Amino acid sequence: MLQLFFKPRKRHIIMNNTTSLILLLLFFTTTAVGVCQTPNGASLHGTCVDAENGQPISDVLVRADAEKIASVYPDRDFEHATATDANGAFSLTIPNDPQTYYAFSLMAIHPKYQAKRLRHEMSPGKSKYDLGKIELKRTLTLKGTVSGNKDLAGLIVNLKMHAKSADFFRAAAPIEHGAKTDPTGNFHFAELYPIAYTLTISRNDVIIAYVESINPQKQAEVAIRLPKLETLRGTVVDAQAHPIAGAQIYATRHTETPSGHSAILAAAQTDDAGNFQMQVLTTEPRLLSLEVRKRGYFSRIYENVVIGKMPPMVRLEKGVTLKGHVILPQDLPADAQFTVKVFPADMQMEPSLNPLALYKPLLSRYFPVTESAFHVDGLFAEKYTLYITGDGISATRMDVDASTNIEERFIVADRSTATLQGQVLWADTGDPVHNAVVSRSWYPWELHPSDMSMTLDRFETETDTHGKFKFSNLTEARYQLYIRAVHIVSEDTTKRYQRTRIHKQVAIPTAGTTYRIYLGKQDGTPF
Repeated sequence: MLQLFFKPRKRHIIMNNTTSLILLLLFFTTTAVGVCQTPNGASLHGTCVDAENGQPISDVLVRADAEKIASVYPDRDFEHATATDANGAFSLTIPNDPQTYYAFSLMAIHPKYQAKRLRHEMSPGKSKYDLGKIELKRTLTLKGTVSGNKDLAGLIVNLKMHAKSADFFRAAAPIEHGAKTDPTGNFHFAELYPIAYTLTISRNDVIIAYVESINPQKQAEVAIRLPKLETLRGTVVDAQAHPIAGAQIYATRHTETPSGHSAILAAAQTDDAGNFQMQVLTTEPRLLSLEVRKRGYFSRIYENVVIGKMPPMVRLEKGVTLKGHVILPQDLPADAQFTVKVFPADMQMEPSLNPLALYKPLLSRYFPVTESAFHVDGLFAEKYTLYITGDGISATRMDVDASTNIEERFIVADRSTATLQGQVLWADTGDPVHNAVVSRSWYPWELHPSDMSMTLDRFETETDTHGKFKFSNLTEARYQLYIRAVHIVSEDTTKRYQRTRIHKQVAIPTAGTTYRIYLGKQDGTPF
């Protein structure tokens, strides 16, 4: 369903350096004897122990937070924190208003143990929760030895966690780890999790060893002999065989598995004569590609590269450059920018709420508003649709044909932006719906080339305590709204709240008024 692709607006960030986080917490909680107190709250008690031997674990960072009944997304900021004592015990207090909160989440973090998260529903009238023993599994280590070269000191060894599901709390697990080899080529990693990692070894920003997958749970030690490097050289020229200076060349080793990670083995730049030379790790041709690119030219990519059989001369075709001037609104800040976005001429410009079908621009170029001139290079001799956008600038369209007319364009984009605002109310009582999530549709000109489904949270907001919401900096147009809320009914028999998720879609234009939108049980099925 659609809501699965929108990220919550409120998110917490787990620091990679867990030890520093614990020390920082202990510093601020010294005067509170390690306990974070909240008036009229629920107290949480428990003991963190080693999953293997049952011994208590001290200095575990324990963080918890209550979840609001009316929130569509779990509101986990984990504001309440403490650390376990010498006996592994902890005690902290979280909010406990039964009309506001219905559950709590707790996480335990320690650099030598795998992070763990728990979740419990709360009961009205209950003010103490004994969580008992919380078993933590130890993090893993990986020892390695590098050989095959006389100079083995100071090599950079990097581990990157594979992008796959796991049975541990991934949000608290560091994604990447780095280490350096000692003079004898040894390296060591700690705080690893039971999952596969991609390993690379580099010297002077050139990868000299690549291991697709290493799982520290299955392999605690690894010996890596450095393979030989091969020399890749060539010359980059234009269509008239003139050398191109400053062209960028990237050699990439691609992953063999969907969850692994590709790596740029080496990069180089052409000199004034268009020549380049780079040392590349010996790689199977099916996994090696070479990209040559230069601003204003069409990039060229070679797949299945066999080093030694590459053509000595790489030709790049120069693209068409579009130039123009714009007239912008007068009240823009001096440090603001305007954006020129380029789309195919046949691109549909309809609003959408579907994060799996993103009609993104081919490219975006940014220019200061203090300079009215712009230029976009590297285009094919084809028809395009250009949009001028920016903060405080209403999107303005221009259709161009780069194959026949490359004269400078003049675009008037002086319209200011508009605001869309409203209030969400319950249909039966007229009360405001607070904490409802309101997502609005977006137009292609609002997207970036790098956008994906998980970067679209800028198109959603939450209603406040009065049920009001607001979207600013919009181009005057018609927008679809997708509203999700939680309807709450108290059950006398169970003394618990029944939460019903309700959603509704409406389409409204931007206007200088506040729209009232009513939600009822008849509005759609639970999302």
